Amino acid sequence: MKKIAAIAALVLLLAGCNGKIEMDPQLLTTDQVSLMVKGKMIFTLEDGQLAYNRKLGQFRAGNDDMSRFFILTCRTSVLQEGQEVTADIQWTSGNTVKTQKGLVFKVEKYESTGLVRLWSAADKTGATVKVLD
Repeated sequence: MKKIAAIAALVLLLAGCNGKIEMDPQLLTTDQVSLMVKGKMIFTLEDGQLAYNRKLGQFRAGNDDMSRFFILTCRTSVLQEGQEVTADIQWTSGNTVKTQKGLVFKVEKYESTGLVRLWSAADKTGATVKVLD
C-alpha cells in the first residue's frame, strides 16, 4: 500500500511539471546584445562593435579589440517569433575561445528595432542579437 501511495505521489508531482524552461528574464528584458550560456551571463555589449551577415546567418558582437566577443551562426534565416533555428556559438572565456555546435534555439521575440531574442531551453543558453540593415 505504501508503494502505491509513493507511486501516486510521484505521478502527481511529475504531472504538475510541464518540463519547459522559460527564457531567462535577464535576456528577455535587456536592450543590449548579450549571450548567456548554461544559465550564466557570458557577454553583454556595452561598448564595441556589432556585425550581421544575412547571407551567412551570422551575428557578431565584440569589444573594439575583439579580446571579448561572441559569434552566433544560424543555419537558416531568423524570420519570425516562434521559429526554431539551429545555430553554432563561439565566444571568449578568459584567454580561450569556446564553441558549441548544433544548438536548437527558439526565436522568443523579434522586435521592430531589429533585436532578436533566442533561447535554447535544453541548454539554458540564449542570445540577444541585432539584425542590422
